[in-house]
Amino acid sequence: MNPKNFPCMNPKNFPCLRDSKICAGLPPEIFRQVLVELVVDEAPMALALLEESGEVILDNREYRKLSAELAVPKPAHLVLDMARPDWRVSLLGAGASGEFHAQELRIDQPGGAARCFSCSAIPLVTEDDGCVKSTACHYLLLVISDISALRQEQERARLTALRALLAEEEHTEVLRESLSAALYRLEGPLNVMRSAIGMLKSREPAMSGALSAALAEGRAHLEELRQLIPLDTHEAFAPVNLNAVLRDVLDVCTARMLSNGITVNWRPATALPAILGRPLQLHSLFKALVDNAIDALSQRGWKTREISLTTRLKQDCAEIIIDDRGPGVPVGLRLKAFEPFFTTRGNQKQHLGTGLSRALQAAIEHGGTLALRDAPGGGCRALVELPLENKIAVQNDARGDKE
Repeated sequence: MNPKNFPCMNPKNFPCLRDSKICAGLPPEIFRQVLVELVVDEAPMALALLEESGEVILDNREYRKLSAELAVPKPAHLVLDMARPDWRVSLLGAGASGEFHAQELRIDQPGGAARCFSCSAIPLVTEDDGCVKSTACHYLLLVISDISALRQEQERARLTALRALLAEEEHTEVLRESLSAALYRLEGPLNVMRSAIGMLKSREPAMSGALSAALAEGRAHLEELRQLIPLDTHEAFAPVNLNAVLRDVLDVCTARMLSNGITVNWRPATALPAILGRPLQLHSLFKALVDNAIDALSQRGWKTREISLTTRLKQDCAEIIIDDRGPGVPVGLRLKAFEPFFTTRGNQKQHLGTGLSRALQAAIEHGGTLALRDAPGGGCRALVELPLENKIAVQNDARGDKE
């Protein structure tokens, strides 16, 4: 049956389909046509049938609804252009040889949530009265299923898991740095004791012996404490989309920003190549910088509360800029700010001062740099540069595999 030979009928014009007595009086061909039209129109997914010219000659209610929601007159063309740019050749016509099934597509809407679809394209070949004898007619059936709700639920679960992983990673890093700093500080008094033992050895052998025993016991306890330091898991390097990482960080930090009345100006690069990096470590790096910006803007009485995130391509590296409109960091403290346990916050219990030191270490391990500068219009700018070809990361990963 050639769809062009049978004008599309609106099932609302055929209430008789719900009345078996009236249905019995319809000619069989008309009844089947209207029944097929009703089934297609009531289908829970968008359906579109395209002829060889690429025009849609049959659709359903969900397809028309999708057209209105996306504000696109021909959703079929949008989907096919995204899935197969050469679809007019590869999917339609006598030379068509391809098809696709359950291919997922993401359509971003300005000012709205992204929509996700599972799409299938199935070529159809028929011979009927509408075609020249012995000549096949070619059509393309496009099926579009909206899976946005499913993907949103999966995204919420993924962000919850990511939030837990980042919290655990932060806790582990803080514990590692705290124990390392404590060991370093305890080494000082023990070194003084060792020097005193050397001076007392000839004059006060008894005292020297007691101090030596105490020193040995102290070093044994330090070694036990050293064994409690969590080991570095050596996360494997993989291709990382920095725009996606920053988007995740913003989603994870949304609750804190909303509670503090902070607005975000998100300006991602249109096309930013993936870099070779450790995904969780990069998430931790940028979360530490965003957390630092939130802390700066959360001071009581601060009026302008805005964070700007920008990514851009700069020659052979990716540049990430995080600006806040807070009080900024004085020039004399910008290097000291990267020292472990340094903080300008008054409450030391809430602010251990390890975020920037961990962020700097992560940037260095990726062959990059991290610097603090003045933000345009006032505030602090955290500038991160990460190389696209990360030779240092490859060397670190190879070293970790050997260990």
